[in-house]
Amino acid sequence: MKRYAVMVAWAALCLAAVVAAHGAEPATATAEAEANPPADVARVLEKMDAAGETIKTLRARFDYELNQTLYEDIQKRKGRLVYQAPNLLRFEFTTRPEETFVFDGRSVYHVKPSTRQLIQWEMRTTNEPPVDSLTLGKTPFPLPFGQKKATVLKHFTVTRDAAAESKDAKKRTVLALVPKKDTPLAQDYTRILLWIETDDFFPTRARLLDVSENITTIDFHHIETGKNVAPNDFARPTVPNNWEVVEHLKAGSKPPK
Repeated sequence: MKRYAVMVAWAALCLAAVVAAHGAEPATATAEAEANPPADVARVLEKMDAAGETIKTLRARFDYELNQTLYEDIQKRKGRLVYQAPNLLRFEFTTRPEETFVFDGRSVYHVKPSTRQLIQWEMRTTNEPPVDSLTLGKTPFPLPFGQKKATVLKHFTVTRDAAAESKDAKKRTVLALVPKKDTPLAQDYTRILLWIETDDFFPTRARLLDVSENITTIDFHHIETGKNVAPNDFARPTVPNNWEVVEHLKAGSKPPK
């Protein structure tokens, strides 16, 4: 899958990262946090894990802001996402520039009205089993909802961010996640912040700062679980005949006839 789509999908749906205002923690403290997170952090991760076990379907809206600090440019967009366990996902930006991403368990489809293109990235061929879940390390766009505690700790060092919590009017718990050195996320992001609701333990805000000093903030709202979703939301998008269709097939895959 091309880097552009990975960046957009991760920024819109996944966890979010921001560089700490203070220096790095001592190596000893970091190692201890990796092996044994603080009790309050472990509790929050356990609650998030348990809440995720109940999710069969999820619908939500989101507000997206990309701050390209080097260019002093801020872009704001709105969108919606739809998820069905274990591996179906759709999210779309509903304000300009409009675009849609669909994952059907095998391929990611990117609909770009601005260029009249449908772009496909094949992750599993028809001869392979589909992706079994949208968990960390398996796809470029794991959801911030329903991640397993053990998986999060495998990929991140996790602590609380007291400064961010003190500024939050909603009094949410804020987790700070630092990607571990040898994980793919560490190549692009430094520190991740998640704002967690204290009643249902759903993350409702995420923020990231990537290696290019772009700050992305995503606020999730109107979250609904257990509601019916439309099967067509996860089907290969249909586009006009005069659009360009670009296929990035996995090695060994045969293009459709």
